[in-house]
Amino acid sequence: MKVVKILGIIAASMIFLVVVLQAKIDLVFPEGLEVIIGRTNIPNAVTAVYLETRLYDTIFEVIVFSITALGVTTLFSSLPRSDEGSQQVFGSVTVYSGGLAALSITLFLYLVLEGHISPGGGFVGGVVLATGIVTYGLTSNFAKANSHYDRFKIKMLENASLIIIFSLVSFIILFPEMHARLLAGGEFGEVLSGGLIPVLNILIGIKVYAGAWKMSSEFINRRGTL
Repeated sequence: MKVVKILGIIAASMIFLVVVLQAKIDLVFPEGLEVIIGRTNIPNAVTAVYLETRLYDTIFEVIVFSITALGVTTLFSSLPRSDEGSQQVFGSVTVYSGGLAALSITLFLYLVLEGHISPGGGFVGGVVLATGIVTYGLTSNFAKANSHYDRFKIKMLENASLIIIFSLVSFIILFPEMHARLLAGGEFGEVLSGGLIPVLNILIGIKVYAGAWKMSSEFINRRGTL
């Protein structure tokens, strides 16, 4: 059996090497993609597609996410809350989890502010921030992490971001010429470019973070941290 496993590993490695050696990456952008990048005036083609060319899809994704978050919170609202005092906290883990939370905030700001000129964006930025805060709450002090939701008015911020997102999208759809002038106004590759696209990235990041945190916290509030 050991010989068979060794032969299988060797065969899989050889196949992997053959595939890698034969793979060729074409660094030339397709013609359609060049047109999209030229129209949006931002280097991140993914952001250019989902926040300009396929903006309708992005809006419905935001709506689906919002409905999911609302459904989860409504479903769990009828269940009793767990005892937060039963959480076990370890000193060394608290230090590391606090650093992770700070790192997630920094990474969130980077992803949403530069998501139109480098890999990133609102969706991934919101998930990163929610993951960091949830991890901090689970490994350090969930009651403290949970209190920030009310202290910083996250619910109000989430609703406001959703309204502004719909308003900006309506503006882009109804006045494409004006948004085209905004897109052309910034310097290619600079943070202050891309018209309303970076603003949408920030708002989507806030919306995704607030919804992801609320869903996660509802699970923990009802089921406990352990």
